[in-house]
Amino acid sequence: MATESRAAPDWLRRLTAPMAVLVGLVVVVAWYVTWISSEVLGMGMMGVGFALGAPELAAFYALLVVMMVAMMLPSALPMILAYRGITRLEAGRPTRPADDVGTALFVLPYFAVWGAFSVVALLGLVALGLVGPLAGPLVFLPAAVLLVAGTYQATRTKEVCLAHCQSPMGFVMHHWRSGRAGAARMGLRHSLYCIGCCWLFMLVLFVAGAMSLVWMGALSVAIFAEKVGTRPRATSLAIGALLVFLGVLFAIQTALGA
Repeated sequence: MATESRAAPDWLRRLTAPMAVLVGLVVVVAWYVTWISSEVLGMGMMGVGFALGAPELAAFYALLVVMMVAMMLPSALPMILAYRGITRLEAGRPTRPADDVGTALFVLPYFAVWGAFSVVALLGLVALGLVGPLAGPLVFLPAAVLLVAGTYQATRTKEVCLAHCQSPMGFVMHHWRSGRAGAARMGLRHSLYCIGCCWLFMLVLFVAGAMSLVWMGALSVAIFAEKVGTRPRATSLAIGALLVFLGVLFAIQTALGA
């Protein structure tokens, strides 16, 4: 079918005005919540999370999920639209209403897994003493993370994971599972490819960006450009080059300040 070849930018062009407004409101609210809770997230980075009980840890997880919605929803939107669009098909033609419940079940695992990854990664870094004030050779860690993240952009693993994200209909058709449970399984698989694509961006945010809203915004733009741009591989390599440049700059500044 012609729809199978549609790339991410084509799906965004099919976005209706009401849905665009709804998505825009969700993203704005998510960014607002992330902004007003930035102090709590910063406390988690300083190790406060390890003294929290289950309710507080659950709230911390919820805040990280909201942060993921703010950062990742725009770039995930083409995939969501592709899944929702295919639920309208019967005998290859859009003859029935879209399955909004199935779409929700496709979306929820995506952000739930990203939230879980963020909690594990962030608290793991805190436990290892790799965030917050650094001393000794560890002062070069932010520069090293930037260099590794930039280099990863040129790897085959990055290219494969990005290709799945860049071709929403191809992903949906290849990994299609029927039913509501199938929707959740597809959302889970989508999240794993996305983490394979962007996990080092999150480490950059935690280690080099110190959970700064400016870094969050910059990485959100980078992820969106990679997944929705017309030349994803070239964009990915350009982002990698920029990360390597920033890594070198961080290393020089750290060495001069030592």
